[in-house]
Amino acid sequence: MEAAKEPAVAKPRLPPGFRFRPTDEELVVHYLRRRALAAPLPAAVDIPDVRILAHDPSDLLPPGWSEQERYFFTCKEAKYVKGRRANRATGAGYWKATGKEKPVAVAVAVPVPARGQAAQAVLVGMKRSLVFYRGKPPTGSKTDWVMHEYRLAGAGLAPCRRAGAGAAARPAEGWVLCRVFRKKGSASANAAAADPGSDGEAEEAEEEQQEEEVGAAGGARAFIDFFARADAVAAGRREQQQQGQQQRRASSPVVSSSCLTDASHEQHGREQETTSRGA
Repeated sequence: MEAAKEPAVAKPRLPPGFRFRPTDEELVVHYLRRRALAAPLPAAVDIPDVRILAHDPSDLLPPGWSEQERYFFTCKEAKYVKGRRANRATGAGYWKATGKEKPVAVAVAVPVPARGQAAQAVLVGMKRSLVFYRGKPPTGSKTDWVMHEYRLAGAGLAPCRRAGAGAAARPAEGWVLCRVFRKKGSASANAAAADPGSDGEAEEAEEEQQEEEVGAAGGARAFIDFFARADAVAAGRREQQQQGQQQRRASSPVVSSSCLTDASHEQHGREQETTSRGA
């Protein structure tokens, strides 16, 4: 006689309005470390085990997904059998690392003599950013898919003694936690490319912002209108030429009424001389 199957217990969910927005420290300590120790995760949190390299990013976060990001546990795969370099290739492309790994640390209270307690940063993991490229390296085309990969490091790999267990358990180093999402602003960038007039508005807004930043920094940026300066120089030259012409006209001899008066006196004198001779 077959044993009766136990009814499946529904996993609790987050209440409406609540979102899963953990910090880097919380992801490493409360989720990745628990998974590496094969310990149960906090209730109402669903982070599945997925082989990231076997899926396209659009499959991991399909259209219509309620959240803008998704979290996965996966095991790192070596690119070569005898090497430690991680494999990043997928069926349609590859994940390319950008920048250097960043440390993830937690603040731990440490007793200090004569001071009580002080906070000390303790390394628990490392964080790396990757971008998905379609095609084969190094000629792949960059996409707007981004992944943050978290791994245990430092104190995060320290053994943990569980209640009721004899020996201390050591976290498995192969597990990593991945946060997959689309780069913010990618949709708006596509809309801006489709609208020719939006580029000019964006550039004007950027210029205004730069001017405000320069003004706030105390350095005034002066705009020099070279065309206006050229027009002003040409107008000044024309004014100087007109003034020079007026000065030359004033200094040159001009026929005036005095000349006419002298000529009439000379003619009158000749008439008197002719009259006296006739007498």
